[in-house]
Order: sequence, then C-alpha cells, then structure tokens
Amino acid sequence: MLYFRTSQFVPGKGDAWTYYECDDSQKVLRQLTHIPETGETTRVPDPIVTRLYRPELLVPASGEEFISLWQEQKP
Repeated sequence: MLYFRTSQFVPGKGDAWTYYECDDSQKVLRQLTHIPETGETTRVPDPIVTRLYRPELLVPASGEEFISLWQEQKP
C-alpha cells in the first residue's frame, strides 16, 4: 500500500490533513481528513474519486499514521 497526505488551512480550525490509502497503481482505496486542533476526523471508506489529483503535490505518509487515525474512536 501507498500512503499520501496533504494539508489545507480551514479558518477557525487550523490545518486539515487529508490522507489517502492507495494501491500500487495509485488507485485511492480509502481517504480520511483529520484536523488535529479540533480532533475532528472524517473517514471515507469508499471514495467517489478513486484517482489521485495532482499526486506531485502530495507528501508521502506512513501507513501506521493512517491506520491509527482510521481506527481512532469518536468521542
């Protein structure tokens, strides 16, 4: 599996990090968005967009980080 992330500033909340879990051909299998400052996490188990858009702008992420955020319990 390949893992990537990117960030975008959300006014009043801070940086929102979007993570992508992909297969070896970079097809998106799962996606999540996490805002550390607020603790919000949104999981998308079957994303509509299955191809990475502008993958050259993404940063590699660790599988452990993705899995820990995916399995994190909601408050």
